Amino acid sequence: MVETIKIKEGIAVNLPYHERRLNRTRRELFGASPDIDLTQTLLIPAFAEKGLFKCRIEYNDHIRNIEFNPYKFRTIRTLRMVEAGDLDYSYKWVDRTAIEKLLEQKAECDDILMVRDGKVTDTSYANIIVRGSDNRWYTPSEPLLRGTMREWLLDNGMIYEREITPASLKRFRELRLINTMLGIEDSESIAVRAICF
Repeated sequence: MVETIKIKEGIAVNLPYHERRLNRTRRELFGASPDIDLTQTLLIPAFAEKGLFKCRIEYNDHIRNIEFNPYKFRTIRTLRMVEAGDLDYSYKWVDRTAIEKLLEQKAECDDILMVRDGKVTDTSYANIIVRGSDNRWYTPSEPLLRGTMREWLLDNGMIYEREITPASLKRFRELRLINTMLGIEDSESIAVRAICF
């Protein structure tokens, strides 16, 4: 399993959300206890105290490896909608073979936008939000992965859940990507017309 955490200017962002997901996964998949306290376990090295870093924690019933790498935002301007079939990514697996296979269908686009059971879910590495005509941001109510940034934005009333189908997607003004590293303000706007249906 893997947990990725945004380290900004030496601060671990949304740490309680990561700790909750990591420990829930450990309990559900490995029957592991007691919970791991990431505030005690995660020691940020001096080189990661300035700038933006991605902390990657590999674990099963215990933490196996922690690494810190500088992070640069990807540029995503176009998406290709692909059918995800019965893909299950409710846990954040190290093995992303099934998603990598779907990525082969992106053709000239920058990334994919997955559809499962007739509903829009996520891209290959991020949850999505769409802006409605009411100026509110909405996120699919059935994502493949309930990301920590998505959960934080929902808890803080900044986004709202909604069922989004490929047909209803066309009624929204814009789309943005959100994940551990990308908040609403970090993500570039993608025009819905830039999605290859």
